[in-house]
Amino acid sequence: PSQRSLPLDEAQRQVRFPLRVPAALGTPDQVLVADPDSTGAYRVASLLYRGGALRLEAFDGRADPVYLKRISAPGTEWVQVDGAFAVWVAGPHELTYVDRTGVTRVETARLAASTLIWEEAGVTYRLEGDLHRAEAIDVAASLW
Repeated sequence: PSQRSLPLDEAQRQVRFPLRVPAALGTPDQVLVADPDSTGAYRVASLLYRGGALRLEAFDGRADPVYLKRISAPGTEWVQVDGAFAVWVAGPHELTYVDRTGVTRVETARLAASTLIWEEAGVTYRLEGDLHRAEAIDVAASLW
């Protein structure tokens, strides 16, 4: 909700967490922020690359272990990013999340592409686009 486009440096000041950029991809084409809290700080940032065909989203919050254990679709596997557990989903998939009212929502993937999901220092990342598993892991490991 309420997505807003901001320059990268402004987005880095406006989000509730350190907004990191993958060195492997460089400066994003566009940065979107969304879901402001009561102080106006944004809880979600999306870094768009390749004209929007590659998307790195960062969420203020941890990945729920129960959610991650429910992932079992064909093409889904546990992998590692810098020694921490991550989930690789090869190809199109549904995205399940719990909204602020506690309702579980199921949506289709935004890009209908492969996705890597991992959490680091209280921030959950979701990299979606036309990448092979090894490429996605390399991008994730290059966050600075």
